Amino acid sequence: MPVLAHGGRPDELVAELAILLALVVGWVGAARLRGRGFGWMPRWAGWGLLGTGVGLAVLGVLVPTVIWRAPGAPSADRPSSTAELRILAPVEGQQVSGQFLDVVTELTGATVVEASVTEVTPDTGHVHVYVDDQLMSMAYAPEQQIPIDFLERGPHVVRVEFVAADHGAFDPPVAESVTFVKTTA
Repeated sequence: MPVLAHGGRPDELVAELAILLALVVGWVGAARLRGRGFGWMPRWAGWGLLGTGVGLAVLGVLVPTVIWRAPGAPSADRPSSTAELRILAPVEGQQVSGQFLDVVTELTGATVVEASVTEVTPDTGHVHVYVDDQLMSMAYAPEQQIPIDFLERGPHVVRVEFVAADHGAFDPPVAESVTFVKTTA
């Protein structure tokens, strides 16, 4: 006899049960509407069950990501890292012209790895480089040339973050940012 087991958090269990119930309720509603069973049920009830199934499926998605999640809580249990990450270039307020921004970082207490893996350790990963919160590079080296020719003149923020080898952030994040000023359009 098969055994159904669950080892996750309570919000995941609620989400899984909502999805399972959505499948059953939606199947009953669809079967009634297609005339393949549940003939004793009024046709409008079939439509109601189908709508309820869709609502339960949406609820199953929203429970772990929006409804149940505590404010400020990470979306998943993430390890912490003792690594430290600094931006050596550009420096705060640096004026930059040209098509590329030279980003130089220094990572201490961890090792940059190239491959994505499922086993997460607090001292291995790689560096994500963002400009104005747009991911620009998944860096495997301390020096990167980031294209900025699409940016307007004025201040912009470059942020670097040391992330685990699975591309997920550590908790708390290991990140630093500086503002630079693009001088040419």
